[in-house]
Amino acid sequence: MRGERYRRILAIRDARQPMIGTAIDRIPIAGISLAIILLVRGETGSFAIAGVVEAAFAIATAISLPVQGRLIDRLGQTRILGAVVVLNPLALIGLILAARSGAGIAPLAVLGAACGASQAATGSAMRALWSSLIPDQSLRQSAYALDAVSLEVAFIAGPLVTAALIAAGSPTLAVLANAGFAAIGTVTFLLSHASRSWRGGATAENWAGPLRSRGILALLAIEVSFGVSLGAMEISITAFATHEGSSSMAGVLIAFQAAASLVAGLWYGSRHHEAPPGERYPRICLLLAVGLAPLLLTTSIAEAIPLMIVSGFALAPAGTVLYGLVDELAPEGTATEAFTWMVTAISGGVAAGSAVGGALVTGGHPHRGLVTCVAAAGVAAGIAYLARPVFRATPSTA
Repeated sequence: MRGERYRRILAIRDARQPMIGTAIDRIPIAGISLAIILLVRGETGSFAIAGVVEAAFAIATAISLPVQGRLIDRLGQTRILGAVVVLNPLALIGLILAARSGAGIAPLAVLGAACGASQAATGSAMRALWSSLIPDQSLRQSAYALDAVSLEVAFIAGPLVTAALIAAGSPTLAVLANAGFAAIGTVTFLLSHASRSWRGGATAENWAGPLRSRGILALLAIEVSFGVSLGAMEISITAFATHEGSSSMAGVLIAFQAAASLVAGLWYGSRHHEAPPGERYPRICLLLAVGLAPLLLTTSIAEAIPLMIVSGFALAPAGTVLYGLVDELAPEGTATEAFTWMVTAISGGVAAGSAVGGALVTGGHPHRGLVTCVAAAGVAAGIAYLARPVFRATPSTA
């Protein structure tokens, strides 16, 4: 039975608590940005200021995650995440107080950056745990599938929870609630036996960390490209729905894509795969690019729904194989940092794709942004195929 693999994972006693903690911690991933934007906009009356604060938040998050990852690999999860879980709520409360007291753009941006820099790298820490929790590499792939699916659930649920909190209360309530979710999730993770006993392993002193691996560098280039693709797609789909006279359908279309990704991820992770991740990843990257291409043909909301479903089928499977490949290619003692670099790469790509896509769709031309989406995915697939030799190498030679 295919579900047997997931039952075996969930039966691992030491895995359950950190998994629950990670799932709770992920609720704010897709919701906190919305809450911060609406908080600052509501208190200052300016979307421009809100955008600057959100940009500071996003940039600081992208920079801080690899730093956290390196420190976790060297000092352990408890010390680093324990410090971060204290700092993050304080930074968010500081942002709320500053916004409500009429602070200017500079202090708000600094506090936004502090909020981003103190985002806990719990998801990457969880991925690093799997190697010690599940020695069987094949079963570990199913664990990575659960991780990818958990992320999809967060991207669906996070904005809905935030929107409900804003509707029922205020953006301030939404920011505080998201801070609470992050704190509860991280503390739950940290109190688990698996996290407290985890050690990163011996590592040679090298300033480059996992970036000395050619395979990891290739994966970073691929993730940046896919990030550009996803960023351009999201803003293009939003522009398309608006152009069709139903801007509210943008969220529905993206939800269809996420749901397809979730189902496909569960199916993919339930199967045993003979081929190693290095062989499967280029194929899945190609499937992802091919799945996005039909979006160029959409002319109505009704047509867009099945095309968005098709475009989502390879998303979670691609993440599943990516995590397994990072696990293989990261030099010893650098796993957490390597996982955080993947988050930074795709986040940077999404930001760039959103900016480029936004410029292209201006004036009622959503399909121009979709061309960028498909082209960037094609570039990612091309890099993946060219990188096959380094994907087959060992961590010391990759």
